Amino acid sequence: MQLTETRLQEVTRAPEASLLPARSWAGIILLVFMICGAIAIAFDAAPQPTKEAASSEFSAVRAQTHLASIARAPHPINSTEHGLVRDYILNTFRQMGMSPEVQKTAADPTDDSAGAIENIVCRLQGGTHDKAVLLVAHYDSVEEGPGASDDGVAVADILETARALKSQSQLKRDIIFLLTDGEEAGLLGARAFVKQHPWAKDAGVVLNFDARGTTGSSIMFETSAQNSWLISNFGAAASHPVANSLSYEIYKRLPNDTDFTIFRRAGYSGLNFAFINGLGNYHSASDSLKTVDPRSLQHDGDYMMELAKQFGNAAGDDPKETNAVYFDVLGLLLVRYSKTASIVFLVVAVILFGTAYVSGTRKGSLRAMPSLLGFLCVILGTMILVVGVEAAAWLISAAHLPRIHHGLMFQTGWYILAFSALGVSAAMPMYSFMANRLGSDNLIAGALLGWLALATAVTIYVSGASYLLLWPMFFVAAGWLIVLANRNITESGRAVTLALSGIPAIMLMIPMVHKIVWAFSAQSALIVSVLLGLLLALLAGTFRLEHVGKKWALPLTVFAAGVALLLIAVLVSGNSVESTRLLPLHTIVVAGEL
Repeated sequence: MQLTETRLQEVTRAPEASLLPARSWAGIILLVFMICGAIAIAFDAAPQPTKEAASSEFSAVRAQTHLASIARAPHPINSTEHGLVRDYILNTFRQMGMSPEVQKTAADPTDDSAGAIENIVCRLQGGTHDKAVLLVAHYDSVEEGPGASDDGVAVADILETARALKSQSQLKRDIIFLLTDGEEAGLLGARAFVKQHPWAKDAGVVLNFDARGTTGSSIMFETSAQNSWLISNFGAAASHPVANSLSYEIYKRLPNDTDFTIFRRAGYSGLNFAFINGLGNYHSASDSLKTVDPRSLQHDGDYMMELAKQFGNAAGDDPKETNAVYFDVLGLLLVRYSKTASIVFLVVAVILFGTAYVSGTRKGSLRAMPSLLGFLCVILGTMILVVGVEAAAWLISAAHLPRIHHGLMFQTGWYILAFSALGVSAAMPMYSFMANRLGSDNLIAGALLGWLALATAVTIYVSGASYLLLWPMFFVAAGWLIVLANRNITESGRAVTLALSGIPAIMLMIPMVHKIVWAFSAQSALIVSVLLGLLLALLAGTFRLEHVGKKWALPLTVFAAGVALLLIAVLVSGNSVESTRLLPLHTIVVAGEL
């Protein structure tokens, strides 16, 4: 069943008061969404370093002087250079007037040739005997590179944080600085501290800092269980929070480890941080001072200062009650709420959808069978987009050119952006075809129905991931209700309302897609295409494609943009294949530390 052509024209024609004809809005809305996507990516970055920080504040510039000494050369456990880095850290603490200690223990008690672990610990006294805040980073590197980012940045930031905190008024709680040894050799230092050091029993909240790249914002990607108290404090303190509970849900299901793993398993409360862009430099000679991003240095340092003071002055300890659902909005604020609240929000979304659907039925623009066909469009459109992206990725990868091989690892974003545009151009003709036969309202109804089904399942089984489906669908449903409930709305009013309702979806989904590209590099195409397929399905009805005169114009424009982006990707790709290692997906997400 479907709306007749006459009836469809009656319920979709634009009132004469519209500012622009209906056929003009599709391109405008697409442009608005593209601009919003670009803004979202621009905001998905670490803060700029503070050039002239007061002596009592954290300074990335001062931290860089430490990093220059720490990351001069590779310094794996028990190497000569490792000893020099150890001595530099100890001397720096002493120059501050502090009293660092070395916890020395055998790396393997059953093997005398395995060498020793030498953790560095230092303590800044607080005003009470409450549980201390433990700041953790590892100071050993892999043999292949100097480890400027992994984990030299965090070590340098801890030294600068210690100096800045010492110059400020005393906190209520002690701050313990732990620079672990042998992390790269199997988390040896963290194990030794938890099992043997007397200060281990004094620690309450653990803040661990690591890296699996050389640039990008520092993501709070892991927490201990029952994290609502931690998230509340994190959101209250962090000036540039980058975190979401989807990362927590994903990471806790992976067999990957950092030093934080040892503390979490031992029952400590805490947060785990890492910046992950620049995967091509990970565990290689190019993890050097040249590739370190000063903004990442600043971001880690901001977290350390802000959270050390927040938890250092906390009135109580972690009650470990429930897990929170949380996400940042453009790194400006952290939205957090309980799983119970997420269920309430979902119920409200269902009510919005139901009310809008009843209004649309009464208005004559909605019927059951066309809406169900709109639901099938979600599946079909996503499949077409995924196939389009995968085909583009396969074709470009099949070229086997050193320039492209290098670019896929070090200029991944340009390639994924190009593949995505080509995939979108492949899916758009289907939506245009179906809009002509079903009407945009039935496309929106079907998309919302699909998103509601997914959001319901995720809220029940993986509540931390629910926000990514709930809020985009929520705002589109609200905008759609406004449109359908207003019988006198103009075509311009409809277009503007639906465009505005789609912007939150862009602002939430695109940063997540951006981080997935950081995390999985060239292997991110499949995950990215699925998310973009769902996003396009949700927003396709806002374009009013049935009113577009030249049906080929929009997909052809997007296709041309994809080709242009692909040419740019090839042009910006370097010719050198030095240090290029296109890691298979299982190596990145299973064998890697993060």
